[in-house]
Amino acid sequence: MSFGTSLSLSQDSPTDVDTNLQVFAQRFNDESKSVYSIAGLTSPAEIKLTISHEIGSQLEKRHLARYDHTKADSITGALKVFSVYLVAVDPNATAFSATEKLQACYRLIDFLIEGGAGANITALLNSET
Repeated sequence: MSFGTSLSLSQDSPTDVDTNLQVFAQRFNDESKSVYSIAGLTSPAEIKLTISHEIGSQLEKRHLARYDHTKADSITGALKVFSVYLVAVDPNATAFSATEKLQACYRLIDFLIEGGAGANITALLNSET
């Protein structure tokens, strides 16, 4: 399955209603990796979404969705990158059904958005345990 040549993603707090959308255009695509970025932004001010897949040393499948936002530091001018990513490691085995894998992803997403307006995301970014 291909994600297509463009993706529209919301930058607002997680809800079932997509608002304040940003359009990501596909910049690169091969059989194991797709890279998208927001149209009109050029390096160094870049917002990028990467989707990739690889096989690990134990033949496990690693699926990655990664968001990178690059911009210049307001004081030093040095380029800085804020990254968020999800890696799903799928063992090369029949122990987990497709439903169980999907449920595990949903549980992690539920944890992040629990409490409304991304409260657990805020707690995570504030180094709370």
